[in-house]
Amino acid sequence: MRILVAEDDPALGSFVRKGLEAEHYAVDVSADGEQARAMAGELDFDLVVLDLNLPRLDGVSILRFLRTRKPSMPILVLTGRTRVEDRVQCLDLGADDYLGKPFSFTELSARIR
Repeated sequence: MRILVAEDDPALGSFVRKGLEAEHYAVDVSADGEQARAMAGELDFDLVVLDLNLPRLDGVSILRFLRTRKPSMPILVLTGRTRVEDRVQCLDLGADDYLGKPFSFTELSARIR
């Protein structure tokens, strides 16, 4: 399984990458919204783990883009935005799951499985 992690915090991106690689996933990390959109649009990922607060292009815009270009690609939003309104907006836009930060890696892994 190939996963794109779109996360602007380098330490968190590295933490998620290492944890997922330890579970035998192939992982690419993007710290920039425009780069994440390009990668997700051009390459074949089995899952996108998407932060909403990305530089240059926000996660909601990427979510909208992916739902028009790759409607069946699973998207798990992983963000510090924990308001109910943010969760509902992303789920209404087609996110498959939503996990707030801080989070347990064990829970993230279970949601991915």
